[in-house]
Amino acid sequence: MELKAMNNLMTKFSNRKNQLYGEKEEGKKVFGLFCSFVPIELVLASNSIPVGLCGGKNDTIAIAEEDLPRNICPLVKSSYGFKKAKSCPYFEAADVVIGETTCDAKKKMFELLENLVNTHVMQLPHFKDEKSLNLWISEVEELKELIEKESGNTITEEALKEAVDKVNKMRKLFYKIYDLRANHPSPIKGSDTLKLFQFAYLLDINDTIEVLEELIPELEDRVNNKEGYTGKRILITGCPMVAGNTKIVDLIEECNGIVVGEESCTGTRQFENLVEGYTVKDLAERYFKIPCAVAYKNEERIKRIKELVKELNVDGVVYYTLQYCHTFNVEGAKIEKELKEENIPIIRIETDYSESDKEQLKTRLEAFIEMI
Repeated sequence: MELKAMNNLMTKFSNRKNQLYGEKEEGKKVFGLFCSFVPIELVLASNSIPVGLCGGKNDTIAIAEEDLPRNICPLVKSSYGFKKAKSCPYFEAADVVIGETTCDAKKKMFELLENLVNTHVMQLPHFKDEKSLNLWISEVEELKELIEKESGNTITEEALKEAVDKVNKMRKLFYKIYDLRANHPSPIKGSDTLKLFQFAYLLDINDTIEVLEELIPELEDRVNNKEGYTGKRILITGCPMVAGNTKIVDLIEECNGIVVGEESCTGTRQFENLVEGYTVKDLAERYFKIPCAVAYKNEERIKRIKELVKELNVDGVVYYTLQYCHTFNVEGAKIEKELKEENIPIIRIETDYSESDKEQLKTRLEAFIEMI
């Protein structure tokens, strides 16, 4: 069952490199982002280009390990390796890279990265209190000043309002797709939805919105005609699955599962909660709500996972962690306990970007899906 919107997505992605460099030649600045906490509205409001930089491939890890230890997160190594090898056109286009202190591995990697590219690191508070919110507001205000300086453009109230409205529109469209995935059968495969999220990080936001507006009517038609995909309905939660990394979703759907939701940065954390206003403070408050595992006593995330299980009619949860991602791995034990207390089937998977464990993981996932 082919979706025309997905073909449109891939066409736009194949043209994105030339489009990006064309805009850069016209004088636009490119800001590379690693994390869902960085407010893309500020970049857009400065008439600049935001682009995702997280690495999801194994190819660049070896060159990264010349500088970084082997026993840290593969996403961190893959990302750094892309820059060191100069093998990613998006990384090479970036005039400024915006990092954030979501984990120690990233934080220390940014110290090395700043020798290769202009890098700015945001201090992300790990508590959810008023003191931490005020710190975060000041970080977002500082980011605004940096973007204005680097882009040479003032972020006006009008420009910020336009950017907020546009990104909110994109979030609403993504949320609509999530609503449609709650249906039996699900109108779209998890592998297609993951592809949608992965390439949304790289496309021009206007192109992303166009693809989403084309996709939703196609999915609605499938729902009305009761067409789609069946199988044990799986929610994936945990680490992001960035471009190049589709292993777990592919394996689940090879094993008679259908991924109907992702509680991750390539999922709900990216689009839930709109910006409710047009000030820098309003912007900061929205991003402060993101329920990342970096937070101390992260009860909101546990609550949200339970809600998604009900909203998406989920049969079981796959808790996905990248190797050496201590924040998500430690929190995984607590979430596993909470879900089991409510008789929600869950399996925890820890892996990297290599292919070496695929058969072992497939065996575990087959057993889990058969059990539920």
